[in-house]
Amino acid sequence: MTARKCLLVIVMVMGLGSSLQVHSLSDNLPVPDHPQLAIFTDNHDPIWLTQQQLSNQGREALNFIASVAEHGLDPEDYHLSLLQQLSATDTIERARYFDVLLTDALLDLIHDLAIGRLDPAKADPQWHIERDDVDPAAILQNALLSPHVRNTLNQLLPQSSQYHQLTRALSEYRRYVARGGWQRLPDSLPLLLKPGAEHEAVPALRERLSIEDAYLTRPEFDGSVLYDERLVQAVKNFQRKHGLKQDGIVGPNTLSALNITAEAMVDKIRINLERFRWLPDDLGERYLLVNLGSYQLTAVENNNIKLNMKVIVGKETRSTPSFSSAMSHIVINPYWNVPHKLARRDLLPKQKANPDYFYLNEFNVFLRETGFETAVDPYMVNWDAVSADEFPFRLQQRPGEHNALGRLKFMFPNPWNIYLHDTPDKALFDEAQRNFSSGCIRVAQPLELAEFSLNRDNARDSVLSRIESGRNLGEKLDEPLPVYAVYFTVWPYDGEVFFSADPYKRDQRMVKFL
Repeated sequence: MTARKCLLVIVMVMGLGSSLQVHSLSDNLPVPDHPQLAIFTDNHDPIWLTQQQLSNQGREALNFIASVAEHGLDPEDYHLSLLQQLSATDTIERARYFDVLLTDALLDLIHDLAIGRLDPAKADPQWHIERDDVDPAAILQNALLSPHVRNTLNQLLPQSSQYHQLTRALSEYRRYVARGGWQRLPDSLPLLLKPGAEHEAVPALRERLSIEDAYLTRPEFDGSVLYDERLVQAVKNFQRKHGLKQDGIVGPNTLSALNITAEAMVDKIRINLERFRWLPDDLGERYLLVNLGSYQLTAVENNNIKLNMKVIVGKETRSTPSFSSAMSHIVINPYWNVPHKLARRDLLPKQKANPDYFYLNEFNVFLRETGFETAVDPYMVNWDAVSADEFPFRLQQRPGEHNALGRLKFMFPNPWNIYLHDTPDKALFDEAQRNFSSGCIRVAQPLELAEFSLNRDNARDSVLSRIESGRNLGEKLDEPLPVYAVYFTVWPYDGEVFFSADPYKRDQRMVKFL
């Protein structure tokens, strides 16, 4: 919607055939301009009024607009205050303007509830999951056939339990804001506050944690400066919920998370509610959801979580995009055909530092101009004379225990050549923040994922025997398995809400659009 300033507002509604004059309302009035508005305004009959008074449907529609703050939307984007001001209409002109404005607001709201208010291409250019189609006019017409408009509007919201857990979290953090939030912890905290230490900032730390942690009740505050075991457990619980290393030490990352304001937490939840609305309504009966923001993969079947495992995703400079695809097959004992950029930037320096690197890690070297036809003995190359800018080789790592892809690779078509795969470097899964890869996604439990993906009897034993053969083999899925790589920095799981630190800074971009 747009707003134009004038002393006399003339509302031109497509298809009305005449203009409507509204006197003495305001110098700034929004002009209804939804492209589907004419469907409802051509016949001049009011939709939401009876004898210039608000009908039951009109009252329900107005109340629904007032409630959208629960979903992270701003009711004023749908002209709530002005509509409330106009609802007691005393002239035909005011009544007509109210009716048109409410219709226009609902058409916009239907769109925003169904597929999101923000355009992902602008708010998050790394989000490449196509949104559902929506026809706001058809939905509104259907709603008007029902005695309760609210029921139809409620059906537009994401139906997942996670979405509704987030709305409850939003309400909770708004209550914190209403109470004044929390005080920033003092900069006098040491670089590392360790269990058993004494420090003058400990009471402030206890006060901060007590706002969200019911186990730290206010009557127990005695001004003690001892970082005692009970407070240590509260810090560990906070670290667990914020994707931090659970060591009970208040270091820079934990202090930074503690000092995020309640208002910023509200914005963070609103951003993630919007991302939920971007997702398709139907993700499938069986699917994989990879949350890049929390480094987790979830396998879902009939709305039940069957697997939940850690993943490693792209580093900030080579971030993994949000996209959807469908897994078609699994590669057992894969070759790793090294991307050229990675070969010259990452692996060439390792070979220069250690002339045995390519041999020990089982790399084949080929002349790049002939593809895989002309093999090169790495010991016959003067690697010190080879530059990253002019790297004439193609690298391929053979299957085996050193292979960077591990023993299993899960394939689904996408423009970035991203796939899920095993890894020999299991220790990295112990890290709290796991954005270490060059874009592909490493999984902590590849065998369990293969079993879920194949979805057939004896799948696990079959895959194990093929792995033990050492041969490079393929296993086609009986049915494609939808895969969604998404970016959520607030994510409900198992009755709790977890937060992450926005590793790709995509929240920072989106908050500007709120």
